[in-house]
Amino acid sequence: MRPPLTSLPRSRHAGASVLAWPAWLRVLAVLPAVLLLWLAVVWAQLEAAPW
Repeated sequence: MRPPLTSLPRSRHAGASVLAWPAWLRVLAVLPAVLLLWLAVVWAQLEAAPW
């Protein structure tokens, strides 16, 4: 028989929200996606698009 879920040990960060992260860490987490989107927009607006 399994123990009830309330008695199971939980990790310290279980359920921690991204909003609880420091601002600099949130920026680092989002920065690669923002850069890729920005590069895609610049690439799509080239006159000699590579496709």
